Amino acid sequence: MPVRAAPAKPAAGATGAATGPTDASDAPPANRLSGTEIEELARRLLDPVSRLIRADLRRGRERGGRLHDGRR
Repeated sequence: MPVRAAPAKPAAGATGAATGPTDASDAPPANRLSGTEIEELARRLLDPVSRLIRADLRRGRERGGRLHDGRR
């Protein structure tokens, strides 16, 4: 799903005069990441997130009284 920039909301004290673009197609493009930037971000996040998930699973096993998951 493509990301679209939300139209700017006028200030509370603004009059009826529009100061920004009126059509969404006239709006400047939102900050977008290229495919390589997304892949780099995913690689950088993979290790910390996987460590957090493993630690959470380990704590759950400890709470349940099973120190090992029995699969290995």
